[in-house]
Amino acid sequence: MAKGGFSNLLKIAQITSIPKITSPKSPNDYRPISILPTLSKYFEEVIYSRLYSFGTSKCILRPQQYGFRTNLSTELAIASIYDDMICNKDNKLITCTLFLNLSKTFDCVDHKIFLEKLFYYGVKGTPLKLLASYLDNWFQCTKIGDPKSPFLNVTCGVPQGSAVRPLLFLIYIDDIVNASNFNSVSYADDINLHISGKKP
Repeated sequence: MAKGGFSNLLKIAQITSIPKITSPKSPNDYRPISILPTLSKYFEEVIYSRLYSFGTSKCILRPQQYGFRTNLSTELAIASIYDDMICNKDNKLITCTLFLNLSKTFDCVDHKIFLEKLFYYGVKGTPLKLLASYLDNWFQCTKIGDPKSPFLNVTCGVPQGSAVRPLLFLIYIDDIVNASNFNSVSYADDINLHISGKKP
């Protein structure tokens, strides 16, 4: 890790499915769970700690992002939206709001775009090389009962089940709200956009 490499032996995932409901009847009734090598989690915790500290000191994550962050919650996100709406009502403003739930976003992270974004934010040299190595060359198989599928290379997304996954995702997605003039409150990939004015 000190030289910017993350061992390929730690980048092997076995996907197993657990039922979401009592009597599953279709593939949609199962939740995929990724089992990673135990040792990888220790290294990921180090990466998470350093990257979170860097992201916080550089204000990379907006204060309106409530997902996967210390001392923040869905309740605080809802309170923030509610507070804005009450203030608007007191000022006799009309509020228009839009709730977005992005689908499969953790699995759609483009590694090249993500690494370019990290570089833009100031992650360079060995730390950037380490994160590039971490994202590259992941393999996973699916196991249902005894049968196991062949291992396939994962070319996009952030590794399911990893300790650093939520933070990588937040850094990747958090500036999406800059594409509009709306006020925003986010909880990971759940986004609320709202705007107010005197006329509809």
